[in-house]
Amino acid sequence: MVTEWDEFKQLDFAKIYAAMPKPAFVFDGRNILPLAKLKEMGFRVYGIGK
Repeated sequence: MVTEWDEFKQLDFAKIYAAMPKPAFVFDGRNILPLAKLKEMGFRVYGIGK
């Protein structure tokens, strides 16, 4: 994630996770996503710049 647009804050991450090859990664360059929630779903998440 490299933008703060609202469209990216409202994504259906459960649907995205189900469609991705595993392991599924999320890289959040703006630190705007709920990283703990995404980890619980199974994503491997990285907040860039933290």
